[in-house]
Amino acid sequence: MDFFPPPRPRDEESGDEPEFARVPWESAPEDVIGGIVPLERVLARNDHLAIVATQAVAYEDGVEIRLRMRARRRPGMSREDWARVSRGVWGYDDDPWQLAAAEAAAAEGRHPDGLLRFGVRFADGCVVTTVDERDDGDEWPGPRPELPVLTLNEEGGGSSGENIDSEYALWLWPLPPPQLFELAVEWPLLDVGLTFTPLDGAEIAAAAARARPFWDD
Repeated sequence: MDFFPPPRPRDEESGDEPEFARVPWESAPEDVIGGIVPLERVLARNDHLAIVATQAVAYEDGVEIRLRMRARRRPGMSREDWARVSRGVWGYDDDPWQLAAAEAAAAEGRHPDGLLRFGVRFADGCVVTTVDERDDGDEWPGPRPELPVLTLNEEGGGSSGENIDSEYALWLWPLPPPQLFELAVEWPLLDVGLTFTPLDGAEIAAAAARARPFWDD
């Protein structure tokens, strides 16, 4: 007799994995080659941090704005200041320093200084940000939003000595109108004040028209 009991027969119904269905306002499609618009725009820069929008990848139902962030320890920067920059860039969820700052900000009814925030201001004055709250309750994916949605996703990063490099992607849904609009960024912790950079919605719309699936079948 075997000491360890054999596994139970797999129940066919309970073993079925639910099929994942993409929600357009949450992320870019994975089965489509997006049209690309080179941006190469410096959104914010100081002596220890640079945030650059490298390109826009446009799809029929939205646009992904690729971001690259570079931080450095400048000559003469104290260990405490470099730790502040490093903590801000990496954004550790379990960092007691970050948690305490977030709790203090919440008590004052404001966003914590360590929160990297982006926004879009359209030509008609409509604004959407990455800190907007949607009343979806516990539903997923929830009802289709009535207003545009802007989502920030971290793509990865690394460090080498006293330099940090990280990449992010902003997903803007739906596709913006073919007009100029502004991309905003603010990050008080790392000395980035509210800054606006114009982007060409017409170029993005033209790129979206070039999007096509990886396969036709």
